[in-house]
Amino acid sequence: MSKKQKLIIIGGSAGGPSAAARAKRVNPYLEVTMFEQGPFVSYGS
Repeated sequence: MSKKQKLIIIGGSAGGPSAAARAKRVNPYLEVTMFEQGPFVSYGS
């Protein structure tokens, strides 16, 4: 039984969501968690 791979992204400006989307395209089974300190996350990337 293999463990599920996890990725933690820190930052929700343009780079964070872009990195998360790319990682999920490369590996759809990857568990991605993103942390953002502020109240807004960029969805335009």
